[in-house]
This record gives sequence, structure tokens and C-alpha cells, in this order.
Amino acid sequence: MATRRTFIKTSLAVSAGVALYGCNPSEASQQPFTKSERDCLIAMAEQFIPADEEWGGATEAGVINYIENWVTKYHPTSLPIFKNGVESMQKSAQRLYSKNFQELDFNTQTNFLKQMERGKLSREDWTKINQQYFFEEMLTRSMQGFYGPPRHGGNKNYMSYRMCGIDMPHVLGQNRYGGNA
Repeated sequence: MATRRTFIKTSLAVSAGVALYGCNPSEASQQPFTKSERDCLIAMAEQFIPADEEWGGATEAGVINYIENWVTKYHPTSLPIFKNGVESMQKSAQRLYSKNFQELDFNTQTNFLKQMERGKLSREDWTKINQQYFFEEMLTRSMQGFYGPPRHGGNKNYMSYRMCGIDMPHVLGQNRYGGNA
């Protein structure tokens, strides 16, 4: 018959093993995007939410972190949308400007995205995904990453809340203005 001391030692050993297994460094270090894909997505998000003199933009708010969390933790089946979208964007940018999207100047990126939003980029480059669908998907995820709660990886330091003059939630998900429930 096991003593209480043996039970506690065994329980602690098993708990430590589970904790170590959950902290597998090979899993934690895996990134869903290559550096080039990540740079392209950051440049696109910066077009949607650029920094100004007073407030940071998508980069400072960690929108890319939100997108990476979104495709790895919550919607892994959506990863091909972003991979195919970036691949198609790079093909179009190479065809038009002989550069990757993230290497283009801000105004050229803006014009490129306007064409993409209207579905006017060469269809030859967009065989795996619809350009307008990818544009909308990236716009949606960028806005969620900027304006959503920081617990999902974006809105670093509650940037958008402070920018909009909104109190940070006292209880996760609940703003209480003036102490009224």
C-alpha cells in the first residue's frame, strides 16, 4: 500500500513531466510563416493601419503576432489562405515591379492593394486564391489584431484602447465606465 508521501512524490513527478512535455521547445519555436512571408504580411497590415505622429501602427500593436496566433492556435486550417495569398502577392509584385511587395515604397504598395481590392491584378498570379477574398481576410485579421483584446497577441499595451480613449477592461472583456456595471 502506498503512503501519502509516495503518492505526493509520484504526483509531483508526473506533473513535472506533463509541464515539460507542454513546453516542448521545438513546438514553441515553430513559426507559421517564413521571414519573407511575415515581412509581406507586416507590410500589408501597415497599409491598413499605418503609424502616425502620435500612435503606432500595425507593427507596434503586434498585428502579425495576432495573425500567427490565429492561424496556429485557433484556425490552423486557414494557414493556406495566408500562404497562398502571400505567394500570389509576391508573383504579382514581381511581375509589375520586379520586387517583392514588402520592398515597394508605401505609395506603390497602396496602389497595388487598391488594384487587389478591386480584383484587377493579373489572374495568372492568383490561381490558388481569390485576390479580393485574401484582401478582405487580411483586412479583417489586421483590424482584429489592432482593436481586439491583447490576450490574443495583438493590441500590444492596449494601444488601440488608449488611442480611442477607451478604459482598459477591469474584468476581461468588460469595460465599466464610471464604476457603473
